[in-house]
Amino acid sequence: MKLCIADPPYLGKAEMFYGEKKKANMNEGGNIDKTFKADIHPDAHIWDRPETHENMVKDLVANYDGWAIAMLPVNLYHYLRWVPNSTRIAVWNDPNVMPTGSHPRRRWEAVLVSVPSGRKRINDVQTHVGDVLTVAHGSGSFAGAKPPAWTRWVLDMLGYDSELDTVDDLFEGSGAVAKEIAQGVLL
Repeated sequence: MKLCIADPPYLGKAEMFYGEKKKANMNEGGNIDKTFKADIHPDAHIWDRPETHENMVKDLVANYDGWAIAMLPVNLYHYLRWVPNSTRIAVWNDPNVMPTGSHPRRRWEAVLVSVPSGRKRINDVQTHVGDVLTVAHGSGSFAGAKPPAWTRWVLDMLGYDSELDTVDDLFEGSGAVAKEIAQGVLL
């Protein structure tokens, strides 16, 4: 099956984290650190437009058997209008999430998952996995980077089988998806 993991620049935050004007990153304590820069993308601003994300969803639905999309909880308002009704909502709880000025402090991110047909029942997959993961960002990660356990969790939710599946990583970033697939280590 053809699978895809999409961890795009988050709607409303793309220019802030990946644009040429502002460069925010996380240090080991989960705070913004300007010494370890994320990749800079001159076209980051297009990801601050809802229509860019909607077009990505249309592409995923049309061209993949299964997929997952990472996002901020506030982005669910838009995404839930674009994804099929069968899409699952999963939660990544990051106990060391980057602090903001908001109250209450957000400690989770949403992951929308479209499980491929034929892998929706517990008997259809080798690994039984839940729809909530609690794991912190790795130390020294730039803003938006996911820890290896996050990638393994998403692959398990998709029912990834190394002998049957291909996986596209739409936004390679840290290369975590490719590293986990190459290791062949899944939860």
